[in-house]
Amino acid sequence: MKMFLLFSVIALLNACVPVDPSNRPIRTAADVERYNATVSNEGDKLVCERERVVGSNLPQFVCMTVSQRERVAREASDTIQSLRPGAPTN
Repeated sequence: MKMFLLFSVIALLNACVPVDPSNRPIRTAADVERYNATVSNEGDKLVCERERVVGSNLPQFVCMTVSQRERVAREASDTIQSLRPGAPTN
């Protein structure tokens, strides 16, 4: 169940196409740089990578803010810890 929730969160985040302040979709590294120049908070800056998304062989341009990436990594780590044998249950 927890793995399903983790994958659901990741799929939801991947489905979001960020837009820059001029309401254009962000699809290139140049778009990311332009967007990041408009935000002052480090947690709101975008980090984008070409990734092979589950269920597709075609790489997609996946973007998340620094804060989102940290939260997803923390949630994944917590999920993995809870699935280990002998881990305390909540």
